[in-house]
Amino acid sequence: MFRGSLRRAIVAAGVLTITIGTLSAIGPAADAARPGPSLRTSTRSGAIHLVRSVGPIAAIAKRAQARVATRSAGTAESPLDPEIFRARNSEGQELEGGDAVAHGEVPAPVATHRVGVSGTSGTSASFEALNHFDSRYNDKGNQFSGEPPDQGLCVSKTREFEIVNDAVQVYNTNGHALIAGQPAFPGTAPVGISLNQFFGVPSAFVRPAGPFGPFIYDVSCLYDRSERRWFALANWLATNKLTGDLTGPAGYFLAVSRTSKPLGTWNVFSVNTTNNGTNGTPNHHCSSGFCFGDYPHMAINRSAVVVTTNEFDNLGAGEFHAAQLYAISKAGLVAGVASPTMATVPNIFSNAMDDTAYTVQPVDSLPADWVGAHKGTLYLAMSQAPYADATAHGVSLWRLTGTNTLNGSPHLKLEETSVPTDDYASPPHARQMAGDTPLLNCENDPTCIGQSNPFQVGPWPLDAADGTVTGAWLHHGVVYLVMGDALAGSGGALVSDDGLTWSPIPVHAGVFYVGLKPSLFTNKVWLQLQGSTDVSGQNLIYPSIAMNASGKGAIGATFVGPNVYPSAAYVPFSTAGVTGPVQVAGAGVGPNDGFTATFDGAYQTRWGDYGAATVAPGGRVWLASEYIDQTCDDATFAADPTCGFTRTFFANWSTRLYAFTP
Repeated sequence: MFRGSLRRAIVAAGVLTITIGTLSAIGPAADAARPGPSLRTSTRSGAIHLVRSVGPIAAIAKRAQARVATRSAGTAESPLDPEIFRARNSEGQELEGGDAVAHGEVPAPVATHRVGVSGTSGTSASFEALNHFDSRYNDKGNQFSGEPPDQGLCVSKTREFEIVNDAVQVYNTNGHALIAGQPAFPGTAPVGISLNQFFGVPSAFVRPAGPFGPFIYDVSCLYDRSERRWFALANWLATNKLTGDLTGPAGYFLAVSRTSKPLGTWNVFSVNTTNNGTNGTPNHHCSSGFCFGDYPHMAINRSAVVVTTNEFDNLGAGEFHAAQLYAISKAGLVAGVASPTMATVPNIFSNAMDDTAYTVQPVDSLPADWVGAHKGTLYLAMSQAPYADATAHGVSLWRLTGTNTLNGSPHLKLEETSVPTDDYASPPHARQMAGDTPLLNCENDPTCIGQSNPFQVGPWPLDAADGTVTGAWLHHGVVYLVMGDALAGSGGALVSDDGLTWSPIPVHAGVFYVGLKPSLFTNKVWLQLQGSTDVSGQNLIYPSIAMNASGKGAIGATFVGPNVYPSAAYVPFSTAGVTGPVQVAGAGVGPNDGFTATFDGAYQTRWGDYGAATVAPGGRVWLASEYIDQTCDDATFAADPTCGFTRTFFANWSTRLYAFTP
């Protein structure tokens, strides 16, 4: 996911940057709750294939225990090591969503619910989960350095499954990691397995010179308690085995567990999103002849697994096409049939924006809240903030009906209703509290990094997303949405177009939330709840949301600001809205110090791209947020770039899993 464009950087003792996506969707804001024209689906038989079975997952890392690297931590990485990065970086556009607010040309909205910060009341579990050391040094170190993690979290009564860029781990209820993996350094804590190992394809990069495997990224997962099955989703891009260059073909993997045990065997399905008229795909006429679907997300109901993507050109001009929708028979996936029934809605058009749709987020829920009307209904939501130079005034709710027909002859319909709301806007960058930034200091020092880079003043502000819907939950017929918001008050930053300088601004990042009540009989949608929440002088970024059967839940987020290191936190939430102060589940101990903010990442800092939230059987709300759980000074970093196996030379992000018992 990205703001304005998608960029991947491939660096080998230098920087080669390929820009491959540009969002050009600017349209009129909605001024009334109104339905758009319905979109019919098309059936694509043979476009989804069962490609392999993998596992048992618990045994993957125990196989082929070839020699593990034995070099010491102090020589793990250095600025002169040839290093290959894969990073999807944001690239600014003129007055894209919220820019006018950040530049002070339009007043920022004022939060309706300013909250304080409390302790950890109600937090029933909390532990550090996967971090960048795990991501870089699993699979015997045959990995890329990457930012951001893109968290996926799904839970059963006894297990928590986390998937990030670029690692998979399973935990018991005490937070004990169950997959040791194949760490690059003997004696380190469990590192999990790589995405390439999990999906059963060759390693991303066999060091030091290849070969290369597929590039896998943008992950998420769900646990379906009705079927007692786990679902894991990730994008893939084909690469040249010898050079690592992208070759054009693209798609996503959808893995489905064959039992209720996440450490068991999984079936891996693949959907081709190249969309150039080959391999059963339609021709969407991407400029290079190769499309790809960025930012895949999914939701499930009784009969369907629904996946949405944002389609871009892959190798040419990088133009944005539109959001795409794939509805797949859940019964076929669970049964492991060779080619489950799949229907698609290509190139979704938003009547409200009079433009192509962008980031249409599927709405998750508990099975008790699945909608059976109209032969099975699943909701999706879209923020209108990315289309607005200043503030947006509405949200779009999409209704996908006919999902039960995926078990026979598919006949689905997608309809949009635009709902007016209070003003909200894409958030600005979020400032961090000052602290040790040894990588940034090295990048500023030619004697350390080996070249002269423009000097940057740190710690660098964090990317806070583009105002898209980052959390969507259905409870008792009401769809609750959360998205980042630009709100009045200090704590934010304005980053220059070239990414080299930043300045404080009187705007910061908070959360905008709405509750939408769709009619079961017409296209009418009522605005039942709306508001915005923030913390004075600080930021809440990348919100997620989940609610239990009693209508009590939480908004998860990264809590960060001039006086706060990036921390994992949540705000209690119910059907009435925000119900309490920010609870810090995992306090940050230092600033983010990653390569995407520097020359090596083309000065496009990355955080997020999203957290996760879900509900376990029994009603505990589980959340996942990115934060910083380590710090070290320049001298320690110079002697050991892993700072005791807590980071890598190029990044220090971590993730936290935590549970809230309302």
